[in-house]
Amino acid sequence: MRRCIVFLVALLSVIVGNAFADGSKENVIDFKKVQEEYKTYTSPVGISANSSGDVAIGFKDYHINVYDKNGNFKYGFAFKLYGTYFFGIDDENNVMIFNVRGDTCYYFNTDAELIKKEKISDREEIKRYYKNYSNKTSVNVGGIKYVLKENFGYAKLVKIDENGNESIIYEMGSQYAGRILITSIILIFVIIVILGVIKTVLTQMKKYKGGY
Repeated sequence: MRRCIVFLVALLSVIVGNAFADGSKENVIDFKKVQEEYKTYTSPVGISANSSGDVAIGFKDYHINVYDKNGNFKYGFAFKLYGTYFFGIDDENNVMIFNVRGDTCYYFNTDAELIKKEKISDREEIKRYYKNYSNKTSVNVGGIKYVLKENFGYAKLVKIDENGNESIIYEMGSQYAGRILITSIILIFVIIVILGVIKTVLTQMKKYKGGY
């Protein structure tokens, strides 16, 4: 009987341990590698670079494009999250996705395989992540500087070499026109609603005054 109890306890420990191990390796954000350059009208969340000189730009709608040091698109990543995120590339060239809502950091290799998942509970550690990776707009790799520039919602990623020569790696292009169009439609709708409310209020005020 005693041996049976010991065996059951050991078996339960193995099952629980495997469950936790599988949970830490679960790709809950559906992080995957894509071979097509992503074009969007949404704003970037920042940029990062690896030791080979590749530069990555992340977008608010959960996509990341990666370019080589010559500005050629190499590959991208797509994933699913709820809320805000920021990203970076660590010393081992793993892509780090920090989910702000859950204070959780996911590490993926360049094949989009989950390496590890960390729940960050220490407030100082969270501040460090924010400082090092949140809204990063410039990186330096081997004398080459990459700068993310935004003017009135128009974004472009620029490479500046050692001689100060600039070349554009990514720019919003026609997506910017789409963004302006959507913004204009929303603005017009809001104005129409406000004018409708004002008209209704004035009409009711006239009726109220007319009653006396």
